Amino acid sequence: MMPGVCLAKQSGQGWVAAESWTVAIYVSGDNSLERYWDDSSLPGLLQLPANDMFSIVAYIDRLSTSGTEVVEISGSSWEVVASYPEMDFGSGDTFEWFLENVTLQYPSDKLAVVAWDHGYAWRYISDDITSGSRITMPAFQAAIENAGVYIDLLAFDACNMAAVEVAYQVSLTSLVGIVVGSEESVPTTGFPYDLMLMPTALDPSRSPSEFATDMVFGFQAFYEPQTWASTVALSAVNVTAIGDSADTLYAWVDAMHACLPVYATNYKQALGEAYYAWATHYHVDMADLGDVLLADVTITDETLRASTTEMVSSLDGATIAFWGGRAAEESRGLTLWWGYGGDWNYYAEAYAEVAFAVDSGWWGFLEDYN
Repeated sequence: MMPGVCLAKQSGQGWVAAESWTVAIYVSGDNSLERYWDDSSLPGLLQLPANDMFSIVAYIDRLSTSGTEVVEISGSSWEVVASYPEMDFGSGDTFEWFLENVTLQYPSDKLAVVAWDHGYAWRYISDDITSGSRITMPAFQAAIENAGVYIDLLAFDACNMAAVEVAYQVSLTSLVGIVVGSEESVPTTGFPYDLMLMPTALDPSRSPSEFATDMVFGFQAFYEPQTWASTVALSAVNVTAIGDSADTLYAWVDAMHACLPVYATNYKQALGEAYYAWATHYHVDMADLGDVLLADVTITDETLRASTTEMVSSLDGATIAFWGGRAAEESRGLTLWWGYGGDWNYYAEAYAEVAFAVDSGWWGFLEDYN
């Protein structure tokens, strides 16, 4: 049966249209993570049942070999179905080609795309050592827009990608429904694909929101019992809702900036108290930061308090599902970069290229804060 062909299935109410999914994985393994595709990710995918209405395909670039392979996975077997010369997986142009090729070769009712690799929030996704390149957020946005492919679910099997800067940049394309990612570092074992994808592999009629929720809870089922996995987290966020909340986010930044001369010390204290991703300075959980600011009774400016309340409400409303390990329980779904000191000095120029930083005025706030 060809992927994307809609058949029908019988339900208690009669015959209903069946849905088909394609899960396309962009495996940027031209770096230190290469072996984890073979050791962890592929074995998990091979645990999923074969289903003509649930296609899995991986486009793989490796460090140890030259060239790019397209691998189809069905049940407990996989097959290389196409090979190409070496490609730069750290290029937005390659990601654009990937999306276009997936749509052409694997048409379906719904599309889930997984970006598999290193990531570092707004800074980049997909690190290609051979080419010495990474995909920046502006390049990532352009790739999606140029491909013109609607992505129902965009998941990042990569570190720190559950960031407001990433969700906002993606929202500008109007071509992504949901983002699944982690505020935290993702262990090298990555996504437990068998647990995360199993419900939809068994029942492709599941909606994008249900699929995304399954991914979060499958991630939890795998990592929660492991005592070492304390600073792990995963969230599913409605990208459209983030875009629709832009004015609310802008208003909060404006109020924060206007009150900076009065509350700079309060801000510094709140930054230290709010949850932030492990080993970062600082990818602070945006909603938790808002709650910490609201808990400070010495912050009395009515505009700031009202805009903070609305910001927190909009972010919580956009979060479809979330789970955090025992050391990440206070995280809520999306981080915000609050760079200062040496971190700000090092990254300020690059941050000025990020849409949220510019559109919201957050870059200007950080410049004055520093």
